[in-house]
Amino acid sequence: MGSVRVKRKTARNDGNIVGLREEPQHASGTSEADIAVRISEALATRLSNFTVETGKSLLYKIEVNAQGKLSHTAEASPARGQYAFQTDILISLQAAPLVVIELKVGSFSSHDVILYSAKAARHKSIYPYLRYGFAVMTPSGLGRRFVTHNEAFDFAIAAPDLETIVADLAPTVKRQAAYAERLIALTGSARCTMRRYEESVEWET
Repeated sequence: MGSVRVKRKTARNDGNIVGLREEPQHASGTSEADIAVRISEALATRLSNFTVETGKSLLYKIEVNAQGKLSHTAEASPARGQYAFQTDILISLQAAPLVVIELKVGSFSSHDVILYSAKAARHKSIYPYLRYGFAVMTPSGLGRRFVTHNEAFDFAIAAPDLETIVADLAPTVKRQAAYAERLIALTGSARCTMRRYEESVEWET
């Protein structure tokens, strides 16, 4: 069974992209962080081979100083404030981050899509195989503004309640994790001959 690391957050200070914010509340009074934990726990029971964590940080930048020393080594865990952004939900396999889910509760704005999409792009510049998703707990759906302003999300889901969003996320995450593993295999090959590459666009109304 998957494991869940709970790290509750009441604010963010993730460098230049995500600033300090109040903890959003669901109509039921439950905080966004609590809902992220509940989604993680539910996903962990459905993704038995994976590790599901909340509040996990991933690198968005690696620097090489004048002496040739890297700002981050493989042995060091990424930490917020050290070229790392915190994620809402992270799905990993054997320490390799495969899928990230950014969560919004209630309504979301064009600014949210732009902000989180930029964050996704920064993470994917370090982890090129990483799949990034946007999950919104709302009865209103995603709307055209998501498509208009999205640049780096690989998938997005909107659902009115916790049960539905978990039911939709579980198979989606499994597919996205498989895509990430394919990309890892591809980038790990010294030589690769591809005869076809295709990205598909799907949506439901």
